[in-house]
Amino acid sequence: MTDHNTISNPVYMSINDAAKTSGMSAHYIRDLVKENKIKHVKSGMKYLINYPKMMDYFESLENNAA
Repeated sequence: MTDHNTISNPVYMSINDAAKTSGMSAHYIRDLVKENKIKHVKSGMKYLINYPKMMDYFESLENNAA
């Protein structure tokens, strides 16, 4: 039986890890964080990117361009 009340945790990763995984530059992702265009949290001195939300953001850009 599936538990529909289960909350899945978002996947957070560093800017450098998000860059390596997505193939985009860390500088570009850092700029998006500074502009508040992608979901992130700050942990100490480090920004952690919500990777699925970042990919949703890029998908929305592609859909709007079409």
